[in-house]
Amino acid sequence: MQGKRLNLAGRMARYFIDSRLTVLIMAGTVLFGLFALIATPREENPQITVPAANVFVQYPGASAEEVEEHIAKPLEAKLWEIPGVEDVYSIARDSLAIVTVKFYVGQDKEASLVKLYDKLMSNMDIKPAGALDPVVKPIDVDDVPVVAVTLYSDALAPRELRKTGEDVLDILRRIPGTANPQVIGGQRRQVDVALDPERIAAYRLSATQIARMIQSSNANLPVGSFDQNTIKYQVETGDFLRTAEEVGDVVVASSGRRAIHLRDIADVADGMEKVVHATRIGFGPAGGAANGEERIAVTVALAKKRGLNAVKIADQILARLETLKGNVIPPSVKVAVTRNDGEKADHAVNELVFHLVVSIVIVVALLAFALGKREALIVAIAIPLTLFFTLGVGMLLGQTINRITLFALILSLGLLVDDAIVVVENIHRHFAHGARDRFASAVAAVHEIGSPTVLATLTVIVAFIPMGFVTGMMGPYMRPIPVNVPVAMLASLLVAFIVTPWAAARFLTQAHQVQTPLYETMLYRRYRATVLPFLRDGRKRKILYASVASVLVLALLFPVFQLVKFRMLPKANKNTFLVTVDMPSGTVLARTDELMKEVGAVLHAVPEVRDYETFAGVNSVMDFNGLLRGGSFRNQEDLADIRVNLLPKEERDRSSEEIVDSLRPQLHKLAAKYGANLKLVEDPPGPPVRSTVVAEIYGPTYEGQRQLAGEVRKVFGQTKGVTDIDDSVTSAVNKYYFRVYKEKALLSGVSTAEIVDNLYMGIEGKTVSTLHVTDSKLPVGINLRFGEESRKGPEDLARLYASGENGGVVPLSELVDIQPGTLAKPIYHRNLEPVVYVYGEMEGRGVTYAVVDMLRHFWKNPLPEGYRIKWDGEWKLQWDVMYDLGMAMLVAVVFIYLILVGRFGSFSIPLVIMGAIPLAMIGIMPGFALTGVYLSATSMIGIIALSGIVVRNSIVLLEFLLDKEKEMPIE
Repeated sequence: MQGKRLNLAGRMARYFIDSRLTVLIMAGTVLFGLFALIATPREENPQITVPAANVFVQYPGASAEEVEEHIAKPLEAKLWEIPGVEDVYSIARDSLAIVTVKFYVGQDKEASLVKLYDKLMSNMDIKPAGALDPVVKPIDVDDVPVVAVTLYSDALAPRELRKTGEDVLDILRRIPGTANPQVIGGQRRQVDVALDPERIAAYRLSATQIARMIQSSNANLPVGSFDQNTIKYQVETGDFLRTAEEVGDVVVASSGRRAIHLRDIADVADGMEKVVHATRIGFGPAGGAANGEERIAVTVALAKKRGLNAVKIADQILARLETLKGNVIPPSVKVAVTRNDGEKADHAVNELVFHLVVSIVIVVALLAFALGKREALIVAIAIPLTLFFTLGVGMLLGQTINRITLFALILSLGLLVDDAIVVVENIHRHFAHGARDRFASAVAAVHEIGSPTVLATLTVIVAFIPMGFVTGMMGPYMRPIPVNVPVAMLASLLVAFIVTPWAAARFLTQAHQVQTPLYETMLYRRYRATVLPFLRDGRKRKILYASVASVLVLALLFPVFQLVKFRMLPKANKNTFLVTVDMPSGTVLARTDELMKEVGAVLHAVPEVRDYETFAGVNSVMDFNGLLRGGSFRNQEDLADIRVNLLPKEERDRSSEEIVDSLRPQLHKLAAKYGANLKLVEDPPGPPVRSTVVAEIYGPTYEGQRQLAGEVRKVFGQTKGVTDIDDSVTSAVNKYYFRVYKEKALLSGVSTAEIVDNLYMGIEGKTVSTLHVTDSKLPVGINLRFGEESRKGPEDLARLYASGENGGVVPLSELVDIQPGTLAKPIYHRNLEPVVYVYGEMEGRGVTYAVVDMLRHFWKNPLPEGYRIKWDGEWKLQWDVMYDLGMAMLVAVVFIYLILVGRFGSFSIPLVIMGAIPLAMIGIMPGFALTGVYLSATSMIGIIALSGIVVRNSIVLLEFLLDKEKEMPIE
């Protein structure tokens, strides 16, 4: 390089080509990457921080309209003022308001909750009299269980099975890193006190008096101390109730000289809490030896703390579980692992690692064929070094190893090899001339190709960085791509300038080869024959330009004619799906469970079904999708879930989507028989949404919105591909209103509160105290309630008694007027506006085309004046992501253009280089059409990567052309 100053690439190559430091850098990079691979937590998807919370405010006795005006609206308005809040949702029901506040993605979770609590506490003065204090329940993605194990038995009753589950949970929760432990199903132990209204009336007692007697008999308190002989003695008095027999022995009254015990006026038993839910497990043909009838089941679930390795936590939980079998878990109790997100994450990561290795092998094989074995070996050294460096940087940045980080590595693989290929190929060319020693030749080759390689790599980095500004939940979901790809590209550039010359100088031969003159090669002759006519003839050039433009326009029209279809993300083909059932409002548990058994019978015959868990009257084990869909609120007797687990996708021929589509008609037919609404919900491949298609209806009157929802439902039903249609308008629920004659009650010495308390204990039952026992993990309540025969209807309830003046009792029938009616329907708000929702899922069609069809319908058939529909769900997520990616690509194009203008000092040359970007669509769109692949968010990322590749090729080619044009000698 005499007489010519080396550029940065050349100087780096010259310094490291014969330095021992190069070997240390290589070894250090390998160790750095291996440590990151071992130490970095693994999970299936990236961590997404979406601070949110539910605020519950009870307003006993208030109608839904009152709750809306006095609780929901003022609370919404205050929460809407909090900085960082994106959405505020509310539901106003009789006696209850539920307000959900959701902060913007990426807001600090702790700081957001502090702001929420501060806003609530500083506005407690606006709470109306009679309303209870707000209860805040944070919604945290980290609370989603990573492991769920289901215990089932033919020998144990629900109470004993529940106790076994609590014992198991008590041990598993001690494992470091576990969080949010829970037991779902079974019945808790409690002491049932079934009062006889006739007998308590005979002794002139009321339920409230009996409750007070039980409470006063279950007390043990320190009353002081005294000194005796220099020793201080503490004094306690009273006694606790420890058994059901002791509860029955409680004296509640006296008759003459005889004590009246609780057992004299009630049936006292050590039993179970009221049955308000049913949980079972069933097995399909893939369940193996466990296949058979459904069994009563209890599910134990545990989450992990944020940032920890899901694989390790899950393995530790299951290993500890094995040690409990035969002792804590009796031999009669069987265990089924019904969720293992650690295994799922490990499988997803290992699958992508396998694909990554296969990709590397293919790349190296192609290079061996095109360049030679030694050249391919050098590139093969560069690939793992680059990937190890990228993994290490990801660890330092706090990333986890998940599907998206590995997708980013696979995506970058096709980009990062370019640097090494360009450098090694140019070194190979210089070695072929044999003019200098191998070190000088390698340095000269790196110097020659350095500037265009740096420029090309920079343009690729710039193409990906704007993706980091994608908004919403897709932002953090996709963030590993704009982080890892630029890091990988920068690492590949450093490896190409440091390691590749070092390896080439040692592994490539430098024997002088007799080169065939370029002008005599077949490739040159054919290329010249093709291009030269267009270079010499202006008319032919115009025809070529017109032809290329026409083909480009034709390719861009493929999506318009649906030859290429849109979809948010490719279907995930998960090993699980959820069946949700909404029975008519007010349906009793037994009726709901009947439908669950019929659905279970259908699932039992599906070949790919391994097991399924039924949750009637209680929410199923929560997942990320359920968090956003309000799964935690599904704890009513008329609601049910069935979690279905399938064989691994490698062991079945049908995808989960095909299985769900085949089940839908049969299950819908069953649901129609019961008047129920049944939906089959697959786990989304990306961030969850409330539903695939959501129509939010706004308007001047809420009743008008509800009526319009019925019309929108009809449009949903008439639109191709839309299924599992539902809305937020509930059916009427019957009720009886016991209106108190206040004057009569006052004259009888009975307060309204006394009447309410007696009725509550008579109908719902009330836990008035607890047993003091040590053999139960949870408190054992003493539940006071009237016997079942005394509460079969309003007439029976009216015969209950309340304590009046002078210790007498008064029949409630003399104090109340029973009026039939219906409960008010819930009122929904979003961001301070009343709203009615209509939901739908998609079957065999992209949501884009369904919504476009419905938009076309409403264009032809306008909504009533003042009403409007806002579309949400996957449609909005897809629109936002495509818009953000489109803007990211536009920004990338602008920055690439600015960089090229700065490099070439020309406004026109960058346009020539970047002309390759739209021309790439000529191959992309037909490729999608031929393979049947949807144009999705991941496809858009691939297009951005391809844009970087074609720009890179154009830069390298143009740099050589300009050098040739100037006839700059390469020394």
